[in-house]
Amino acid sequence: MDKIIIIDDSGIQEKLDKFLSVNKNHVRLSADMDEFSLRGNSAFMEILKYYEEKHKLKIHTKDKIWFYKINEVLRFEAVSGKTKIFFFNGADSILNVSIDEIENQLRDFPFLRIHNSHIVNGKYISRIEGSPTGLIELTTGDSIPIKESYKKQISNFINKSF
Repeated sequence: MDKIIIIDDSGIQEKLDKFLSVNKNHVRLSADMDEFSLRGNSAFMEILKYYEEKHKLKIHTKDKIWFYKINEVLRFEAVSGKTKIFFFNGADSILNVSIDEIENQLRDFPFLRIHNSHIVNGKYISRIEGSPTGLIELTTGDSIPIKESYKKQISNFINKSF
């Protein structure tokens, strides 16, 4: 995987914006980049903030449009014809829309359907266990079952993304 390291960001913002826009489906920020950003590098923090603001999840429900930063959303779970959204900070909320409709709105983002009732943010996958029934463990410690019919899709996602 090629990596881009920016030493001096003066004068490159326009080119970086264009690059991120054109390559949004092929750019992901690794855990190393997240760790680097937590050290207080202001140039990197500005780039990350700008990218997250520009590329928010936009979820249409029956009566509202919700906007979320990709890194805030941990997973989605189907609940009685609606969808529960779980956030990285531990909070959750109910959206008045089916999980199938949510899945259709996530096509350009790193989310993965792993079960009829579950969609997870690929960034937070820490372990995949395939036997006997299969589960995905998230970095928060949550374990979510994998449905057999989604295993090929999960394998393709992992091979493409990691």
